[in-house]
Amino acid sequence: MKEQTAKKIKPDIRAITRLVPPSGNLVQGQSELPIDPQLAKEAFEIIAASQNHYGGSEGDGNLRKAVAEKIKKYNRIQIDIDAKSLELMITVGGTGALIGIAQSYLRGKSALVFEPYYPYHRRIIEEFGGKTETFSLDADLSFEKDALRERCKDLVNRNEFPLKAIIVCTPANPSGKVMTQTELEAVADVCKEFDLLCISDEVYEHFVTGENPHIPIATLPNMWERTITVNSFSKSWNISGWRLGYAYGKGELIAPVNNAANVIYVCPATPLQAALSRVLMRDENYYDKLREKFDEKRSFVSRVLREIGFQIYNSGSAFYIWARIPEDFNDALKFNEMLMEKAGVAGVPGSAFADSDDWDSYMRICIAREDSILEGALDKLQTALK
Repeated sequence: MKEQTAKKIKPDIRAITRLVPPSGNLVQGQSELPIDPQLAKEAFEIIAASQNHYGGSEGDGNLRKAVAEKIKKYNRIQIDIDAKSLELMITVGGTGALIGIAQSYLRGKSALVFEPYYPYHRRIIEEFGGKTETFSLDADLSFEKDALRERCKDLVNRNEFPLKAIIVCTPANPSGKVMTQTELEAVADVCKEFDLLCISDEVYEHFVTGENPHIPIATLPNMWERTITVNSFSKSWNISGWRLGYAYGKGELIAPVNNAANVIYVCPATPLQAALSRVLMRDENYYDKLREKFDEKRSFVSRVLREIGFQIYNSGSAFYIWARIPEDFNDALKFNEMLMEKAGVAGVPGSAFADSDDWDSYMRICIAREDSILEGALDKLQTALK
């Protein structure tokens, strides 16, 4: 595993987004599909009824009940919604949960992220007085337990920014990688050996399409006591602008996060929480239909990309495509600039998600777009490569 101390100049994902028209935007990691009509209707009625006031920092009671039901059904975890020490809170997006965790646990400490990593995992921690350390995955996005253990052993007892947590993101942003049970057990064993907190980002859990199921690491033996799970409705409900997410775990772990949220945000948007509470568990097939829709998108986009020379990583999930750019090119940053200049289409160069040079020839492509947008963007890609 290579360690790199010098920080690279990273592509700015939001800046790239602004440089391409919507018809060529495969850049920013948000769903641009339409809002559920019933959810929109509920929000309109609640706002019109003037239910627009402060709520508790822990979130709307009805939404918390609905989320607890969701967690029980899909994650096989029983949340005590009435526990004196909160086990579940609604947050201002997944980002709000991560900010609360960084404020509560990571000031003057460090967290380990798997490279390629989600940039906000790093940025949030460092903005709140912590530090991130990377652990580079192998070329096939796998890792050896012994290598992870040695990396953590080197970090946990140092005087400055000792290691406090490991961040697990499965399915991963940017690669879509779904961690296997063996990999999660390896992370769990290392966390227990070195008394580390596990921060589990499971935002993309409902986009798993491959043979490896989504496994919440909190369900592994003795991991409930040391895991904070972060999730969001932004991707699965196409409401990234609503800023609604949640965090759950043992009450003693969640209480400091709620205290931080109370100071920083006061509360999540109350009418939007109330609207979501009414529809979240109404359709028992909602997430099945979501997964099928995105599996079809992934199959279509992957086929076209392979035809024009991309090598597609079989991630096991379907919100992002992680791909090696065509063999005639080695620098995805320059390749992306060429695509923008020649065809007004872009993804995100792999260097946005790494400190090392290992992923410079890779791209993240977001497929959470209407089919007509995907078809047009792929046409632009084909034109640029002629």
